[in-house]
Amino acid sequence: MATKGYNSYSGRRNGKKIALVVVLVLILLAAVTYLLAQQYVVYQDDGSIRLELPFLNNKKDTPAPPPSDEVHIHRDDQPPQDNPAPAKPILALKELHAVELPYSVLTSDPSGLLVNESAVVINVKRFDGSIAYQSSLTALPESVLQGNPDTLTHLKTIMDSDCYTVARISALCDNAFALGRPESAMRYPGGQLWYDNYRRTWLDPAQKSTEEYLCSLAKECEKLGFDEILLEHFRYPIEGDLSSTVLPADTDRGAVMTQLAEALHKAAPSLRVSIILPASIGTDYSFSASGLPIQVLTEHFDRIYVPRDSAAYYWLDNALPAAYDRTTRLVLTDYAVPSQAGSYMVSQ
Repeated sequence: MATKGYNSYSGRRNGKKIALVVVLVLILLAAVTYLLAQQYVVYQDDGSIRLELPFLNNKKDTPAPPPSDEVHIHRDDQPPQDNPAPAKPILALKELHAVELPYSVLTSDPSGLLVNESAVVINVKRFDGSIAYQSSLTALPESVLQGNPDTLTHLKTIMDSDCYTVARISALCDNAFALGRPESAMRYPGGQLWYDNYRRTWLDPAQKSTEEYLCSLAKECEKLGFDEILLEHFRYPIEGDLSSTVLPADTDRGAVMTQLAEALHKAAPSLRVSIILPASIGTDYSFSASGLPIQVLTEHFDRIYVPRDSAAYYWLDNALPAAYDRTTRLVLTDYAVPSQAGSYMVSQ
């Protein structure tokens, strides 16, 4: 028998249905809200999360910066900066047939010495530190001797000729600049100038003042119209007791010479930067101690000049890679015109 009033009661069941619907609606709203909010979620560098709602952000949109007026120039023969490669010669080379002019060439009219010559070498800075022409550099110490005003006139005669011109520079062997700027020179621990076995002083290639001086000379040679600079004594000295200097024992000499060579390339980009090797050194140890292992020589100088049939020549002949262009980049020096083909310089 049915109990009166209970057959039609369903309040508890209806309440469960309503609660379920409410939960489903809330879950749906939460899901929609989560999806919409994703575009306003900002992830911080430390891994935390920040919500940036547009109606709470009072910052104004930052306008894009105007295009820069700076022009970036990229040479075809240089690798992109994000993928650096060893330095290479930056200017095209031709076979060189050069004659070294006398030390006194700028003291008189040089026209007669230029006849039938295609390339000439001028000693513009000697190992004693003197400069053969009247320099426009303003920071030169008084100890550096210079040429008189006429030397510039005679130099212009050479520059106006059809000759390819090479400025020979005694780079680091320099008595005069070392005397006037001792902070640039190699010294004993007590501060006195260091001398090699031939009583010559040397500039320290690791000093910023040395780099600035040589770069200013390179710039001036470029301005005067030279095509190439030929660096003599561009190395660490090995003719003396280097253990008595303030040179740090752990100095990476190859890295120092590389940095100095590249600074010269940058200072005078239109100049070819070459090096002449001393005749007497001819071992791996000697060149390494000088800061000139074969990789530095081949990758950071446009040309290598070397005395013919010297110890340095035989070492270089064995050390040069097969791909090295000996015809244009290896210049043999001698006191007479050689019989075989290739680049050469007739020395004084």
